Amino acid sequence: MKFIREGLMTAVLFAGSLTGQAQKTPEALLGQLPAVPTVSCTADTSVVNSFTKRIYEVQAALQQEVDRIHADVQAQEENIKDRALSMAARQTGLSKADLEQLQQENVSDEEARKMADKSLGKQFNLSLDELAEVGEMSEAEQEKWAQNYGDRQMQAAMQNPQATAKKQEKSARLFELSKEQKAIGERITERMKRIAAIFREVDLQDTIETRKMNEKLPALENQLCSGICSPAEAARSKAAEKQIYALRLQYCEKMSPLQTNAISQYLTSLKMLFSDYRRLTEVQNELATLQSGVLVPADLSCYSAVDEYAGVLADAYKYWAGKFEQ
Repeated sequence: MKFIREGLMTAVLFAGSLTGQAQKTPEALLGQLPAVPTVSCTADTSVVNSFTKRIYEVQAALQQEVDRIHADVQAQEENIKDRALSMAARQTGLSKADLEQLQQENVSDEEARKMADKSLGKQFNLSLDELAEVGEMSEAEQEKWAQNYGDRQMQAAMQNPQATAKKQEKSARLFELSKEQKAIGERITERMKRIAAIFREVDLQDTIETRKMNEKLPALENQLCSGICSPAEAARSKAAEKQIYALRLQYCEKMSPLQTNAISQYLTSLKMLFSDYRRLTEVQNELATLQSGVLVPADLSCYSAVDEYAGVLADAYKYWAGKFEQ
């Protein structure tokens, strides 16, 4: 059985909002799924088939939404790459041309060294040669160098207070977002752990009830007769078939309410988690913007969550016995 995974979520490149005709929200698709049934263990096969068919139709619609998201990603991939390159250039102190050159397979060691030296100078006012010299210093000399370097950085910060304040503001925001991301992730994980525990209880009870049923089945199955049977053997066989069916029906009537109750609690939790999934995406997107990462579509995790639930809902008739065939 599948459950929404911690951290529950497929990360893909995405820019802009989800657009296009006939777009269906996760809530709308969730509403198109059949309700959690009150399972009739003797229901006709057509009832079960109709129930399953509706689930498959919604899962197909979910896949269409995800496919459309990926199509949007591909259409905007170059723009996303260009923005990421611009962000990386600002962070490293290199130009976009420098970064593009570094990505070439034929870049020489000397060229790479020059760009690394340039980046160190822009970001930290250091050079590769100076770092190499520090590596050759004694521990006392390194401590003295670190003190001098700290003094230089402090003086530079005092000369450009606006840039320093902006950098500090960004660091503070990154810290706040990381804390919120962790808190939301833990909240989602805790709720899904409770749901997983409910299904484990169902599985445990299933093991107990299966063992009870299997203790009685062999003696009855030995009475089944196929091929040429005497009237007495045929009568015993028919009686055994009815008893076997009664055991399977009893098993279904015991287990189905436990199964559907677990599914109902899963559905309740899923509805409550939509806001957390979306807020987590907002936080991840802001972090990505600040760190030159990729963006995640607002509803992708919700679509995934609905699809996971649909797979679990399809097991509602897991213990169904069907009608007794005369």
